[in-house]
Formats: sequence, C-alpha cells, structure tokens
Amino acid sequence: MNARILAVITLLVCHPASADGLRVKDLMMQALISQDGTSKGIVAGQEADAIHTVTGASDPLRAEVSTLKKFKQEGCSRLAVRLIQPNVPTKEGGKTDFALRYELNLCKSGLPPPETLSQGASP
Repeated sequence: MNARILAVITLLVCHPASADGLRVKDLMMQALISQDGTSKGIVAGQEADAIHTVTGASDPLRAEVSTLKKFKQEGCSRLAVRLIQPNVPTKEGGKTDFALRYELNLCKSGLPPPETLSQGASP
C-alpha cells in the first residue's frame, strides 16, 4: 500500500487544474495567501477518487494545510498537508480514520523557494 500512497501524493502535488472539484494544491495556495497561513476543505474529483480507491472508503476526503515556516522570498513557505479519510475498513472488520501527513516547500509560483534548492529538501 505504501507505493500506492506515494503515487497518490505525487498526483496531489502535480495534478493539473480540474473542473471536477477542489484540489489539494488549491488549498496549499490558499494557505500561502491566508492571514493565518492555514486552509482546509473537502477534496473532490480525481484526487479524492484516488484516495478512495487506495483506502476502500467513500466518505468525503478532508484536507488541512498549515504553514510551518515562511521563507525569505515573499509568498514562499514550508507547508504541512494532512489528509483525513474517515471510515476506512480495517483487516479486523472495523473502521478507522486514515490520516496521511506530508510537508513541502512551496511558493505562490508553484515552485519551491530558491533558497531551499541550494540547501536540500529540508528548511
């Protein structure tokens, strides 16, 4: 399942604009411009469908984005993204919430901050 989760993360970050629902990238961009550096919402469309396929659950996929650090370049931050898929079936027959958390450096341009490119991936 880890390889499938990695494929889904790649889809979430790189997926082009879509008319079929709110994307994780939209929420990341909202967090970059919001006063408090956060955003949240229900992810729909192909991204949510991909998570539903991996988890076997169909409840709405929630996303929460928060700013961990602001970089020198205006509009650039390190963001934490948390995806929550409720009611995921377990091997034991019950249900649980599945949460996936990842971090990335991002600017409003859609690219990573130049200062992090020469230093490696971590802030």
